[in-house]
Amino acid sequence: MNWGTITTIGEKVAILAIAALVIYVVLKVVVGALVDLFGAPREDDQKPGDHPAGEDPVEDVPGLHVLSEYGERHTLVDESPTEEAIRATIRRLEWVEGFHQVVLVTAPGVSLEVGGSLDPSVGLSSVHRDRRNRIHRVTEEPPTTVNDMEDLLVSFHRGDGRWERMYDYT
Repeated sequence: MNWGTITTIGEKVAILAIAALVIYVVLKVVVGALVDLFGAPREDDQKPGDHPAGEDPVEDVPGLHVLSEYGERHTLVDESPTEEAIRATIRRLEWVEGFHQVVLVTAPGVSLEVGGSLDPSVGLSSVHRDRRNRIHRVTEEPPTTVNDMEDLLVSFHRGDGRWERMYDYT
């Protein structure tokens, strides 16, 4: 059968619809195979700047971050920090006169933040976030010393879970 032997418009429309359906199915199979081969993008594959509205773009980039001047200044200190780098970073910051947040991101969207100021009128805090599991927890009682903040981040870095026992997060 060729196109010239088809005499009615209805037959031509039906053949075009069948052809379109076949093309759609073939494309769907090809795209599915490509996704299986290369993987589909996931929430934790986001690049900086591709964050959902209201999320902190710092948390998309694994590593040790410092935000100073009430978040006005951001520095990615180390993409693969060591325990020593975490401790040195916290110790070098001016905690009485300044206000800083030190954020350790272990995977895109998974972080532990310590920060604030040792000025008694301001105080310190710690926040745990895990966007993939929709977790956002703050310590009931804040850390009180620079050593406490170091210990929290080092434990989080190690993955030993001790940081969760040091303070109650709600």
